Amino acid sequence: MSEDPVYHIKLTRAQVGGYVLMPGDRGRVELIAKHLKAVRAMPPNREYLAMTGTLGGVPVTVMSSGMGSPAVAIGVEELRTLGVHTIIRVGTTGAVGPGPKLGDAIIAHGAVRSEGTSRAYVDLEVPAIADLEVTVALRDAARAAKHPYHVGLVESSDAYYANTWLGEQAAPRTERLRKAGLLAVEMEAAALFIVGQLRGFRTGCILALREEFARDGTRRQAGPAFERGLDAVIAIAVDAVRRLIRHDAKAKANATTKPRRR
Repeated sequence: MSEDPVYHIKLTRAQVGGYVLMPGDRGRVELIAKHLKAVRAMPPNREYLAMTGTLGGVPVTVMSSGMGSPAVAIGVEELRTLGVHTIIRVGTTGAVGPGPKLGDAIIAHGAVRSEGTSRAYVDLEVPAIADLEVTVALRDAARAAKHPYHVGLVESSDAYYANTWLGEQAAPRTERLRKAGLLAVEMEAAALFIVGQLRGFRTGCILALREEFARDGTRRQAGPAFERGLDAVIAIAVDAVRRLIRHDAKAKANATTKPRRR
């Protein structure tokens, strides 16, 4: 690893808040940052584009991760050297089976580690799990927004187009995953969760369903329902951070006022 702990993201501690919302797509950074106040943009480097503003007076950063687990792991490893303690992935996903509809929010509390990055960190027997406080904040924010949401497991994969090559060979495995309770497939959550678990920062993940799996086996993709859902998912993620800020401030106040034992 480079001696420069922020070699890839090119940010300083003064430019980053302790809370980070992380889309994969650089184009969605500004969409999320619009929910913050006093936003300032930092010069991009590689796939990493960052903007920092405030939420309730607290600095919050939005930074893209690029696609896939390697880029996520690099980005969050470097963010943690700047004092970041909470990272929420805000992305998109495709359903494994019927149920979730286009634009629904998928809140991942765990991820199947089908990607390779997390395996470089720790054995596959270690599950990839989101932080409970962050997951609850996302769920409560979704409830308050009255937007359709689902909490469960996702699969993190490395190969976006693999199933087009595998064809019918992919169907039995997909069906097994669906029966095991998986909601959707994406590419980054497992690495985010594992690095967070090992390095000691909180992680969470909320996704807008971009591909719906109908009961007749057909698929619907993108469109107005997805775009509306993405806007809602972004608002939910921002509200979750707002809730975590309040929760953390209260916990800090309680800790400082608690009488010492003699």
